[in-house]
Amino acid sequence: MSIEITTDGEGLCTLTLNEPERRNPIGHARRQDLRDALATAATDDAVRAVVLTGAGGHFSAGGDIRDQGARSLGIHRERFAVVSDMVTRMARFPKPLVAAVEGWAAGGGLALAMACPMVVASREARFVAAFTKIGLIPDMGLLSTLPPRIGGARARRLLLDNRVVEAAEAEEIGLVDTLADPGAAARVAGELALKEAGEAPLPRQFILDWFARDISEALEYEARLQPMLINSADAAEGRAAFAEKRRPQFRGC
Repeated sequence: MSIEITTDGEGLCTLTLNEPERRNPIGHARRQDLRDALATAATDDAVRAVVLTGAGGHFSAGGDIRDQGARSLGIHRERFAVVSDMVTRMARFPKPLVAAVEGWAAGGGLALAMACPMVVASREARFVAAFTKIGLIPDMGLLSTLPPRIGGARARRLLLDNRVVEAAEAEEIGLVDTLADPGAAARVAGELALKEAGEAPLPRQFILDWFARDISEALEYEARLQPMLINSADAAEGRAAFAEKRRPQFRGC
């Protein structure tokens, strides 16, 4: 299964991205799966809280390069409608939703973690934006979710220079909320999620709604621009360079 779904006796639902041999890429089909899993968890009375994590020692290496490529505008719009639905559900999720990051959270993996209202990371976790390395802008809401965590100036630099952020720095700058020992991120995330589940749900929902008030603007912005970038010559060069493990030669077209 691409996403493993388990719920324990305390009502903790764990959604595990389960393609460890490829570091759990988050392509279109996985986004559909995650959106559907979140919709089910949101309406299941047996579920009190949700943890999102990855199998095999990594959270997610990001977008699936094999799934990217030039497509018609209509197809792109449908694909980005799924992205918008998934990210909006995450940012405004009616129950505690915590990302548990082991290993890499890169590109779309970083965006996926940032869409969760709380992030727990292993002390060996690493974060990187990496979108511009393949000729794209950040998507999955990252333009909206990253600045409130770490500040606008710092977010701008991390999105432009693609510097790797180690776990200790990630906690220091607010990229993550809590650090855990290696291998324990999901356990700690579950404990925090269930603790939060004991608080009053209505104030929690209204607080999340406030902090997510700008996310639709970011999602609309990326849905307008990212299809043009995905279809561009630079993005094709970025994908080729990634596959060939070389530096891309961008031409601005």
